[in-house]
Amino acid sequence: MTPLTITLDLIHNNRVTAGLLAIEDHFATDFGFAIVPGSGYRDNVQVTLQDLDFGRFDSEGDSYLVEVLNIVPGDLVGYYVED
Repeated sequence: MTPLTITLDLIHNNRVTAGLLAIEDHFATDFGFAIVPGSGYRDNVQVTLQDLDFGRFDSEGDSYLVEVLNIVPGDLVGYYVED
């Protein structure tokens, strides 16, 4: 497995929070995630995850992230793959 480090931008809701807390051993920083103002009335969650499976992400894309976090596709706003 080739490790992947990725920064995610997610809609802030209970489903996303539960998904992140379930995989907190993949947080790249000690503080976990940050809640930042989003567009309109929603806040967003920003988190950097490390040691995810690059091969699965490369072949499945967003579906892999949705499965790992146990969220719905609409919760994922965007992502940035770290070097």
